[in-house]
Amino acid sequence: MNSSDSIFLLAQAAPVTSGPAVSATTAPAAVSADAQQPSPWGSLLFPVLLVAVFYFLLIRPQQKKEKKRQEMLRQLTKGDKVITRGGIWGVVVGVRSEEGVAVIKIADNVKVEVSIQAIELVNPTAETVKEEAKKK
Repeated sequence: MNSSDSIFLLAQAAPVTSGPAVSATTAPAAVSADAQQPSPWGSLLFPVLLVAVFYFLLIRPQQKKEKKRQEMLRQLTKGDKVITRGGIWGVVVGVRSEEGVAVIKIADNVKVEVSIQAIELVNPTAETVKEEAKKK
């Protein structure tokens, strides 16, 4: 008998088990491990905290900014200097609130009708324009 035959015989003689053997001493440990399930509150805490962080850091400031902008647009009157979202500077010569339209004079004898929602800033100064540009 050569050495390869003896290895083959040893491999056949070793008992084959499909999993860990359970004895009387390990059974109580297995039961106590199953009894310690994680709390469902712990698994719900992370998503709730994530939603709260998103709300206070992203959603709420945007809502405040939009509310302030809507109030600014409601107070739009004739003679206000404005900048549109397209970057056109002009002076308001008329407002038709019921239609949502503002008539803006952008040059001598040149008037443009724009949507009130297209107005970005009212009575802009150089400082406010720079601040708005930095925010974007």
